[in-house]
Parts: sequence; structure tokens; C-alpha cells
Amino acid sequence: MNKINADNAPLTAKIRFALFSLAAAQGFGSMGQMVMATLSAIIGATLSPLPELATLPVGAGVIGIAAATLPTAWLCRRFGRRPAFVAGMAWGALGSILAAYAIHIGSFAGFCCGCFIMGNNIAVVAQYRFAVTEFVPADRVSRAVALLMLGTLLAALAAPELALRASRLLQTEFSGSFVLLPLSYFAAAFFAILVPLGRPKTAPDQVVKERPLRQSLTRPPVQLAIASAALGFATMSLIMTATPISMHVMARHSVEATAGVIQVHLLAMFTPSLISGWLIARLGINRMLWLGVLCNIVCIFIAISGQEIWQYRMGLIALGIGWNLLFVSGTSLLATACSPDEILRVQGVNDLAMFGTMAVASLSAGAMLNGLGWTGINLIALTLIMLVVAALLRNRNHTAG
Repeated sequence: MNKINADNAPLTAKIRFALFSLAAAQGFGSMGQMVMATLSAIIGATLSPLPELATLPVGAGVIGIAAATLPTAWLCRRFGRRPAFVAGMAWGALGSILAAYAIHIGSFAGFCCGCFIMGNNIAVVAQYRFAVTEFVPADRVSRAVALLMLGTLLAALAAPELALRASRLLQTEFSGSFVLLPLSYFAAAFFAILVPLGRPKTAPDQVVKERPLRQSLTRPPVQLAIASAALGFATMSLIMTATPISMHVMARHSVEATAGVIQVHLLAMFTPSLISGWLIARLGINRMLWLGVLCNIVCIFIAISGQEIWQYRMGLIALGIGWNLLFVSGTSLLATACSPDEILRVQGVNDLAMFGTMAVASLSAGAMLNGLGWTGINLIALTLIMLVVAALLRNRNHTAG
């Protein structure tokens, strides 16, 4: 289970078309996430009545993801993936318009609500990686997930620059960055319609007796998959959310420099997808998880060393690479560790844990930064990564046993 067999058989034209269409939907659907990652903390610091609440819009977006995780899974089971995906894009467009209007009238609460709705949409986009497992052979899942993330890479390349260019499109700064997002969401809906998606698979005719959820969650491989994704997301969210405030508000670096650091971080999050699926197939999931842990530790030590622009930049590059390796490897491990009768329920728990910890990290980042400082936040992140190490060691002992 530690390695995924490499199959050199070419994918059919139908599967390739579905993959590229879903990757395009992933890219357009991720634009809002990238704009929020670039600007939400800065806008929050401008609109917030208290400095401690500056990261609340980011936290609201992540809470929106967590809140929509189980409802999105239910909608996919009840109506099929395609209707759920299209409805999610329309809902995200509504959230971006609300966010733009809130910025225009100076409403902090309204901006948080807009971010919450846009976060709901991100939970829908997160389902794409599970949808792809339904029409791709099991031994190609890691590479297929990596391909989807290349769509997000294109969004990471384009979104920060477009957000800055559109920030002065309207009279109120930054409102234009959000008012254009519905175009991206509608493009994502169009490409999702092209993908032959139905309802998520279950065991054939329910012949296999369902394993109790608690029993599924007590198995070390499943725990490792969930821990690597959830704690990797929490670490990334904690540091990334705090970075714009630490750079722009505290260290007095320019908005352009701050946006540039976030952009290279977003690129580092998704560029490894060019090879991460291939590496997993050859090196195995566990080795890739250890490499992800190492990258996160490198990020933390660079961040602790100082607050010059190059230190922010290099630290967040390492953070992005580490997140990618933990996320892709964890997703691949979950797909191989679960049987068809349990995968849907475990996927729901996985995403709830992943986005729940991310929400806590985002919400607490501002208060932690004000109370503990930049070094203190990075030491908290180191503690989270050590929990991934504990899960890796436990799984190794289980495999050895």
C-alpha cells in the first residue's frame, strides 16, 4: 500500500478529455481562493475595528469551506456531481459580488460574509479530486490529482496579478478585484458541464457490508492520510494568513512586495504537481510524506531567522512545496487505504478535519501574531508538523508489525 504501481498504458481519449476539462474547471474555480489568499488579510486590516480581527475574513472563508464540506458531499450523492459543481460556482459568484459591495461601503461584517460564501465554493472545488478517482484507473490516481492541481497552478499564476490590476478598477480600492470573479466562476461551471460526471460510486449493489466508520478511522494508514492533509493545511494556513500582516503591517514592506511573496508561495504550492504524482509512483507515499515534513521544517527555520523580504519569500516557497507533498500524498493514501463501501464517508471526515483545522488556524493567526509575534507563530506551526511525524512513525510501526 506504500507504493502505487506505475502503469504505462495510455489513457483513453475520453478520460484525457474529462481530466483536462476538470483541470480547467479547477483552475477557474480556484481564482476566488487565490484572490482571497492575496488580499483578504490586507482588506481585513483596513476594515477591521480591531487589529486582532484582521484575519477574520480569511477565517470566515475557511469556516465557509468547513461548513460546506458535508452538505457538498450530500448534494453530490443526492443529485450527482455535475449539478452540485455548477450550483457551487453560482453560489461563489454571489459571494464575490457581496464581497465587492461590502468593500465599497466599508462593511467589515459584509466582507466576512462574502468570504464565507466564497469559502463554500472552495469546498465544492475540493470535491474535484475525489471525482477524478471515479473515471481514472486506481494506479493513476496520484498523477490525475496532480494534473488537477496544475489547473490551480495557473490560477495561482494569474490571480494575484489580476487582483492587483483590478484593485483600482472601481472607485473603492480592491472592490474591482472581487467584482470580476463571477466571470471565472461561470467559466468553471462551463468546463464542469463537459465532464461526464454522475453520482459517486458505491460498492456494487451494496454487496459488501459497510465497515463501521469508527473502525475505518482507527486504522493507522487512514489516520496518517487525514493527519497529513489536515495538519499540512493548518500549518500552511497559519503561516500564510499571518504573512501579509507580518510583512505589510508590522515589517512595513510594500503591498506589491507582500503580494509578490504570496504569489510565489501559491506557485510553490502547485508547481510540484508537475512531478509529485510521478514521484509518488516511484518513491512511495511514505517517503513523499517525509519529504513534505522536511520542507515544512525548512520553512519554519527560515521564517524564524528574520523578516527581510527574501526570508519571507524563501520560507513560503518551502511551505508551499511541503503543503503540496503532504496534500497529494495524503489524498493518494486515502484513496488506496479505503474500500469502495467506506470511501465516501471517510472522504467527508477527511475534508471536515482538513478544513476545520485550517479554519482554526486562520481565525487564530491574527491573535497569535499580535500575542506571540512572528517567531511564536512559526513555533506553533512546528508543533503541528511534529504531529505528522508522530502519525508517520505510528503507521511505520503498524506496517512493520
